[in-house]
Amino acid sequence: MSRRSFITGALALALCGCKQEQSKARVGSLADTPPNKIRIVPDQWHIHHVGRLSDGGLFIVESQLDPNSGITKDFVCTYVFSDDGQLARHAIELVGERGSYDEGSVGKTIERHLAALGHRKRIDIWVRPFRIESHGVVFWLIPRQLEGGGWRVESMPGNTLSFYPPWAAGEYDT
Repeated sequence: MSRRSFITGALALALCGCKQEQSKARVGSLADTPPNKIRIVPDQWHIHHVGRLSDGGLFIVESQLDPNSGITKDFVCTYVFSDDGQLARHAIELVGERGSYDEGSVGKTIERHLAALGHRKRIDIWVRPFRIESHGVVFWLIPRQLEGGGWRVESMPGNTLSFYPPWAAGEYDT
């Protein structure tokens, strides 16, 4: 177990008021069904722009790619959620086909999306899986059942992040 896993797991247990024994007993049952919510934890690697807005809403701003058309397309996505984690609104902007836009365009677009959100605080959030279509592509937190029966929640269309149980830990693969 990594130090990050231990710390985020312990924090999740403390925040939900659960005893460790109860949490372990629930892990098996949670892994057998798709989650109602997953925890998104900002970090220094892949999840940078996550938190709470001044109006109490939750947000995620990220870059995403679509490699499925044969030509990789890059997007900047803003998702805003109600305080209970339900998607309230979104903005998905096509930056362009990879290699056809100026270097730094994705970063500048992210900064513009963040500025449009106003005052925000970087914190862990809990959100509900969802799927939306934009630019002819299906986006974001989509539950997928594995062959062995467990579940993952994948950041689409590029499957850039894949979250897994226990959902309270906020762990993911890239």
